[in-house]
Parts: sequence; C-alpha cells; structure tokens
Amino acid sequence: MPHRMSEKYLNELIDQLEIEEASPADNLSLSVQASDKHDRNGIIIVQNNQLFITPPLPGGKPAILSAVSPVVLKVNNVQVTGPVQVESADSITWFIQEPPPFEITVSEDRLKAFFTLHHVNQYAWNLVNSPATGNLILKAEIDTSILLSTLSIEQIIADFEKRRISHNLNIPMLYVELNNPTYQPLCVVEGRPPIPGTDAKLDLFFAENIENAFNESEGSVDFRNHLRIPSAKQGDVIARKHLPSEGIPGYDVYGSILPAAPPQDIKVVAKEHTLLLPNYEITALKEGRPRMTGNKVKYFDISTAYIVPGNVNIQTGNIVFSGDVIVYQDVEDNMIIESLGNVYIYGNVYNSTITATGSILVRGNVVNSQLYSGYFGVMYNRLYNLSRQLLEEGNLLRDAANLLAEKVESRHQTVKYGQVILLLMESKYKKIPDLIRDLQAVFANIKLTYHHDNEQLKRMLDVFLRPTQFIDFFSDAVLASFLKLLKDLYSGVARMQEVKVRVDIPQCHKSIIKSNGDIYIHKDGILQSELLSSGDITFLMKDAVCRGSQLEAAGTLTTQIVGGESSANSSLKAGRKIIIRKMYAGRVTVGRYSEEIIEPVEDMIYTPQSLQRLR
Repeated sequence: MPHRMSEKYLNELIDQLEIEEASPADNLSLSVQASDKHDRNGIIIVQNNQLFITPPLPGGKPAILSAVSPVVLKVNNVQVTGPVQVESADSITWFIQEPPPFEITVSEDRLKAFFTLHHVNQYAWNLVNSPATGNLILKAEIDTSILLSTLSIEQIIADFEKRRISHNLNIPMLYVELNNPTYQPLCVVEGRPPIPGTDAKLDLFFAENIENAFNESEGSVDFRNHLRIPSAKQGDVIARKHLPSEGIPGYDVYGSILPAAPPQDIKVVAKEHTLLLPNYEITALKEGRPRMTGNKVKYFDISTAYIVPGNVNIQTGNIVFSGDVIVYQDVEDNMIIESLGNVYIYGNVYNSTITATGSILVRGNVVNSQLYSGYFGVMYNRLYNLSRQLLEEGNLLRDAANLLAEKVESRHQTVKYGQVILLLMESKYKKIPDLIRDLQAVFANIKLTYHHDNEQLKRMLDVFLRPTQFIDFFSDAVLASFLKLLKDLYSGVARMQEVKVRVDIPQCHKSIIKSNGDIYIHKDGILQSELLSSGDITFLMKDAVCRGSQLEAAGTLTTQIVGGESSANSSLKAGRKIIIRKMYAGRVTVGRYSEEIIEPVEDMIYTPQSLQRLR
C-alpha cells in the first residue's frame, strides 16, 4: 500500500514547483488551468525507491502506472505487463528480474554443453526518481556502490555437477571467461558421437545393363556373341561380398553411452551354376550371363539362353523360359514370350506380349503389343499370376474344408476329407479347375529345363483336376503340400526380378510398355502408345516423335517432337522434370503440378518449381 505523504515531502514538492509572483492576468490564467480536467487526475511520485500516489479530484481519472524491464510490477498481488490505473489504496510492489549470472545449455543431440556468462558481479538496483506525473513508467538503474555477490568458479562447477555434466569439463576455459568475459556461448563439455560401422557391400564384376546389345560386326549381326551379352566363363569371379564392420560407441555430455547404429548386412545366396566361396567370392560354375536378382536377399546365378533362330509363331508355340530368350527374327501375331531373364529380339513384334524379369531389347518395330520388364515382367507373368491366384483359392478351400470337417465331427459323424474337397470345389470354389488348366497350359510351353523342379507340382495339378478319382488320397497334409508348391513357384518367379533393367526399342505403335527401369526409344518414336517407367524415358533421335500417347516416368522424361498440327494430343508426366524440344499441344505434369499446352512451345524444361510459377 502506498505511504501517506509527510509534511517534509510536501515541502520538497513545493520547492520543485518554482512558483513566481503572478499578475492578476496570470492569476486568471492559473484559475483557468486549475479548472482543466487534467489537473484533476491522480498523480504518482517516485522518491527513494518508494511510490506515492494521490487520488484524483472529482471528475478526474486515476493515475496510470507501468514498468519496463528489468522492473516487474505487481498491483494487488497480480503481475501486470501493461499500463494500469492505480489508486492510493492499491497494494503496489515491485522487484528486479535480471538474468542469472550464467546459463548452461545442452545441444539437442546432447553432444555439447555450453556455458554463457551474463554477469560476474551482482549489484543492488534502485528505482529512478520521478516528479509528479499522471502517467508513470517505472524504471530502475544499477547501484554500483552496493555489491551483493560475486560469481565464483566453485559455483559454476557445482551447477555443472548438479546437472551431472562434469565429465571432461573444461575448467580452464571457465576461468578465462570469468576473468575476461566475452559473454558468448562457450562449448565447455563435449561428448563423442558414435562412429558408424561399415555396411556390407557387393562388388560386381559384370555389367548389369546391356549397353551394346545390338552392335553389329562389319555390317552383319554378330550371332556368336549372342548380341554382345555379358558372359562369364567357368571359374570366373562374378562378385565379391565385403563383410560389415561394427561401429564404435560414443557418449554424451552426461556420460551416457551412445551406441553406434548396427551396420547393414547383405544376405547373399549362390543359386544355379554359381558357388559362394569361404572368402565370400561368388564364382561361375559354367559359361553364361551372370546376374543378380532379389531385393533383401541377393541371389546370384548364371542365366542360360534359349535361342529361336527364326520367327516365334504358331509352330514354335509360346515361349516360357527360366533364362534369357533370344529371337533372331520376328515375333508374329498373338504370341507370348515369358522370360525369367532378358529378352532380345532382332526382328519385329506384332500383336504379342513379352514379359521379362530382366530387360527387353527389340531391334525392329513394336506394333500393337505389350512389353513388361522387371517388376512389371513379374506382375504380368502368367506363372506368377496363376500360381498366386491358385494359392489364394487353395488357402480358402483348405480353411473351408477344415471348418466343414469340424462341424461334421461336432455332430459325432464322419466324412472323407476328399469328399469335402470335392463338394467345395463343385460349389464354392469353381475357379480352381480353370486356374489349374491355365497353369498346365503355361507349363506345356516351358522350353527345356525350368528353373524350378515342377514335376511334383504338375502331378498335384492333375490330381486336383480330377478330385473324384482321388477322394481317398486327399488329406489336409496333401492340400498343405500342394499349397507350398504353389507358393514356391510364385515366390520363385518374384525372386527372379533383376535389379537394373531397361527397355530399348526403335519405335512402337498402339503398344503398352512398362519398365521397372529406364525406357529408351532409339529411332522414329511412338504413336498412340502408353509408356510407364520407374526410371527415365528418353527419345534419343532429334526427330523422334510422340503422338497421341501417354507417357509417365518416375524420373526424367526427355522428348523431341510431341504432337503435330493435326495429330491427337499427348500427355506427359514425370516425377523430376520434362525436357521438350518441341510440343504442339497436350498436357505436362511434373510432381503435383500440371500445365495445359495450347500453343506450340520449343526448348522447354518443366519442373515442379517452374510449373508452380505458371499457376
């Protein structure tokens, strides 16, 4: 509560007013001023760290009080942050809120602790005296004549120890800062970050990409080199694994151990015609194309080649092969080539489907056909799809058979398991016989030896296609064995997806091409086609065209001439950027941003940033 004003202080206030004798006119002026409403307001005086408040006269307003840092003001025990009206009856208190002598901070990763000195000596503070006023801003100043305390090195060390940050504390640096303050954050404790280990890695001694698949020797095709396919001889080292090494743990400023991240290992499996040696080298056991497949597990094998010296047609039949397929002439109408490897075609492809878990390279035209490479070669592979669908239906059949058998047994009756299978296949699972027949048809087109030993699966397919003849043979164990064979088949096909794949064609018309890698168009371009790439799509020739087509690349799409004055528009989509030499009309999309091209453009590069600016 403010102090009551004494006679002594009233006299001092009178002395400060500097009253002079006034003429009658002056008295009149003073009389007018005294009647001013502002002179009726309450006033505040600050003297010797004390506040004196007079109440307002009738018609006046209370005095207004505020404070600036480091003064903290409380009115009636409530802290105020802005101007507030005060009366003589209010309880007004104040205190000084200054920063602590020093501050200790720790980095977010806890590897560094910093010391910041704010002041060494702490002095008393006094309020700045103020004459009478109706609006007072309370200020304070340091009184250097009254020293309250001096910071010592012992206090600083004790605070670090209290925070359990004492390991490797740089005490000499603290001494220097106390004697010659910089008032800047100083790193006085450092932990040690963990040293990461080394992940396992693979050195491959063969090319994964087939860069020179269509080289010619003196104007003619070099058949002996099988399209210049990379090959290994028996005994060649095709890859070497470097083992992972463990990292070194570190510690933070609190002394806690920071473990190093465990290194990533690579599981390597040597499959057909390869051998994993004790020194982690993989060698070839026969001549052929070395390849690496799989994602989490890296499988190595030597791919053999199935060679068709002429056309693929009704006489040769569809081709299903577990290695590379080489066709020296055309793939005729309505044929299928399914390769668990690469496909090389010297001629044209007409109205046909080509799937490869590796790359596809075509030297001639692609007309009204579908080409699927890498991941897409797996997804569109009939062995993969049919075995997976049959496995799904078989699992449902097994669950239903066991449930039906349990219900029969709960009624204290018996039924043959084979009879249950027969009834279910005739009623609820009618798709199974059709899937079996389709899978058998694919098996009939397998050329030479297949990657998996499927003789047992073929026999089981025949059994399930004629359930009435094998009622006594069926059991849950037999069905489980059949399902395992199917799972081995489709997972085996999936495993054959190669890591780096591409599709190379000169031109295509009314075709669909999907690649898990890049797509290269070497010559005239594409018409009315759909191209999808998980990598880049590139038109190499300066005059290559793209008309009436839909192209999508996860990376960069590089085109030459898109559309024409009278041709259908094309849609171009890319994840990173689109490069266009000339485009008549169509739509470009990069990332989330699109632009409709209605007037011809030349030498354009579209990125998400450039398309966003156009919006």
